[in-house]
Amino acid sequence: MAQFSLNEITKSNPNRWFFVSDVAEMFNVFGYAGDINVSEVVTGQPNIGAFLTEDELEVYVDTETGIANYYKDAVESSSEKFQGPSGKYEPIIPEPEIEEPPVE
Repeated sequence: MAQFSLNEITKSNPNRWFFVSDVAEMFNVFGYAGDINVSEVVTGQPNIGAFLTEDELEVYVDTETGIANYYKDAVESSSEKFQGPSGKYEPIIPEPEIEEPPVE
């Protein structure tokens, strides 16, 4: 079950997926808080939403932005908005363009 209006996600909180929001900017960052009993999320932002699963977080982000696949696109494009890793998607690293030598 999602939790809202938190100021932090403690090490013992089982909800490891987060969404940090700011009233002025709607949201700042979302992602994975790390393993339980190992890491925590503490920010100066007024509101942290905590989710039990990545699927719950993805639905929330896509709904809040009103953009289908916003979450997936953020992960795959290595957006600064997403703090990984994701258990569902991998960043897509574009292949470098290879310049052909001029034909003489």
